[in-house]
Parts: sequence; structure tokens; C-alpha cells
Amino acid sequence: MLIKYISKTILQKLVILQLKSINVLATLSILLVSITVMSPGAYAEADIFKIDDMPFGKSYETWVQDWWRWNAAIPKDPQTTFAGVKENGCLINKNGSVVMLIDPAIGGKLNQVCEISADQGILFPAWSAECDGSTKGMENKSFKELSECARGYNLGKVMVNVRVDNNHIAKVDVNDYKTINLVNATELYTKEFNITTPKESHLSVDYPGTHLGAVHGWFIFLKPLTPGEHTVNYVNVVKPTSLSGAGNANNANITYLLKVR
Repeated sequence: MLIKYISKTILQKLVILQLKSINVLATLSILLVSITVMSPGAYAEADIFKIDDMPFGKSYETWVQDWWRWNAAIPKDPQTTFAGVKENGCLINKNGSVVMLIDPAIGGKLNQVCEISADQGILFPAWSAECDGSTKGMENKSFKELSECARGYNLGKVMVNVRVDNNHIAKVDVNDYKTINLVNATELYTKEFNITTPKESHLSVDYPGTHLGAVHGWFIFLKPLTPGEHTVNYVNVVKPTSLSGAGNANNANITYLLKVR
């Protein structure tokens, strides 16, 4: 009887150990699934416009040209570090179907609070440059030379991460002329277009007026957001390389709190 009792006890312990092992494996499986889903390298699905789309009846490229026209028209403001931008202010272009956000070339950390419509798309550059005849030495350049000039400003190691409502949405990772990784972002060279740079522009200008221009850059173009409060955050880090030289450097962390009506 003692032998039977011991055998029965051992069998019960083995069953308990087996059940515990199954529970441990199940717990580990759940943890592994959670880690995979919440991995910081994962990017959420995003409603974005692509290069071949026609947002609100116009080409992607045309909207980028319009963004640069707006940027060039922003006046200097001696009371602020960059074109009238103030912490918790609202520097934005929201006339029409597309809202346009600040150039990350501003550098530094900045928060903006704005109201927009649930019918408006949202366009901003991850990193971009424009060249035209308004500056000395460029006044007689061909479009090809202007385009090469714009691309030259974008040399360096460019790293941009974009979040919407704290979800990873877009990424740019470029080293000089080599694209390493683009997620939900578009690299674009514009065709030639006319751009007007006023005398009071915050951009460098020697010859105010309308000139031939060219743009190169990486852009994110979000489709309209649902009504409510949303955050759009873009972090831009540009580091110099041997090809770019020391001048190509930037560090910006820009957050918009958008109250969408």
C-alpha cells in the first residue's frame, strides 16, 4: 500500500509540474506576441497621400511648390528666433484644402496649438531645400543647376521620425545620395516653377521678386484626421558627412496639437 501511495503522490506531482510548464510556456508565448506587437521599430498604418495621388484635385508636386511659396512669404520677426514662431502659438498655413506645417530647419524643440478642419490634408517636409534666382550667384542659373543646388543642401545623414497620436507613422533615413529607409515618406524633385520671395522674407534674399525655382526634399502628406484632438510630432536630425561638409546640420523636435473640427 505504501508503494501505491508513493506512486500516486509522484504521479500527482508530475501532473502538477506538467501543468505548470504549460502555463509558463503559454505566458512566454503571450509575452513574445506582446513584444512583437509593441516593438518600437513597428510603424502603424497611416492614411497618407502617395506621389502619384492627386490630393484635392492637384498633384503632390504642386502642393509641395505651394508649401515653398508659403514658406518664402513668411516674414522675418526680430522679436522671435524664427519668422514669428512662438511656443504654443500657431504658425500654420491652413487656407484651402491643405494645412502646411513649419519647416524643421527652425531647429530646437517647439510646440504649436492649432485648430483645423476634418476636411483638410496635412503637408510638411521631413527635410527639404529650394534654390532660385533671388540670391547672389544664382540669378542666371539654369533649372538643372537650381535643382542640383537644392539637392546639394540636403547632403548629410538625414534622420526623421514622425508620430501621429504617439504612433510611429513615417521615417526617413538617408546618407548623402543613398536612401537607406523610407516609410510613408516621399522623396521629390519638382519641375521648374515660379516662386516669389519678398524683401522681408525670413529666407536669405538679395533680389526680391519672382524667380525660377527648384525643390528637392522628403515630404509627409497626411490625409484628413478625424474630429477631435490629435498630435503630429516630427523629429529631425541632420548630421554632417565628409561629402556634405560641416554646414549641413540640424536638430528639431516639433509637435503640433491639432484640434480637428
